[in-house]
Amino acid sequence: MYKKLFLSSLLCLFLAACSKQPQSYESFEDAQVALKALNMALVQTGATKGNNIEKDQLVFSDAYLTIRHTIYQSLMGMELNLNQIAQVNYLVIAERFPERYFNWPAQVNVLENMLAFEGSKNTPDNVITWLKLTQDTLDSAQQSNLKLNKVELTLLQSYVLSAIASNDVQPALKSHIRAFSDYLASYKPRGSVGLRGLPNGTQWYQSKLNYFSGEVHSPLEWVTLLNEKIKVLDRVAFDSELPTSHQKSFLVQYLSDEKLIEGLDWQANYRDLPAMASAMDMSEKDKTLMLAMMESDIGIHYHAWTLPQAKVNLIKRLQMSPEEAQYLVEDIILYPGQSFSFIQHII
Repeated sequence: MYKKLFLSSLLCLFLAACSKQPQSYESFEDAQVALKALNMALVQTGATKGNNIEKDQLVFSDAYLTIRHTIYQSLMGMELNLNQIAQVNYLVIAERFPERYFNWPAQVNVLENMLAFEGSKNTPDNVITWLKLTQDTLDSAQQSNLKLNKVELTLLQSYVLSAIASNDVQPALKSHIRAFSDYLASYKPRGSVGLRGLPNGTQWYQSKLNYFSGEVHSPLEWVTLLNEKIKVLDRVAFDSELPTSHQKSFLVQYLSDEKLIEGLDWQANYRDLPAMASAMDMSEKDKTLMLAMMESDIGIHYHAWTLPQAKVNLIKRLQMSPEEAQYLVEDIILYPGQSFSFIQHII
């Protein structure tokens, strides 16, 4: 009798484990907390001993993508406000596009972030696993004509060389990083720096324009609307302070003094950029800056402007140095469409 009960108990436990459902999330806040935990290596804010990067937090791994999808699906079943619904729809649509084939987002030094979690004995193994995943994914992506652009490749190379030069990285791990550095040295980037250079890139860009602007216009329609505004504006001085990295986008930093409206997207530093931009009290100088950025945004991602062409355009519209223009163009390349968060102030 006891043997039967024991076997029955084991069978129940087995069936329960097999039928275990993915974790659900009860509120927008719960989902945001889960996304922040998942994205520890993307938005690393002061790692401490005891904070470990787990296998399912390896950026854009299969486990990571499965967990992220579950969070998005939970959000779709919640009662949310209109701005939150727009965010969720945007993120769900983005799952269809090629982002997952570039599992080292070039605006973030993911390697440095992972190495900062020194309390974990598994960190070196996770870094090695993730570097191999990154290389394998980039190889797989090239078979579908999905390639990094020159700006992204240069940034990844700078991160890797910084880790190799660091005295804090273990020699055994450093050899794996050198191997990945050699791989990047032989990598051939795509010609276009904008999204149009990717398969489905034009559709991906359109989804970004739709979300950040809150309007549905084609890039060519946006060009017409922007030109009507730009031609009556005077050239203004650019006087914003620029950081040394693109870890946070220029637009996130531009809105840093505004009232925080919570968001879900790590690329917006978990801020609802369109809502925050719409609430901002903009001067004519602010509007000129954003118009110049929007014009360059479409030029890069739709008209396939080169980086030098985009720099010349910004300098023509704004009184700024070549170095400042370089930074802004790189930021537009890395964060497509974000400047359109300000369009409601302009049209």
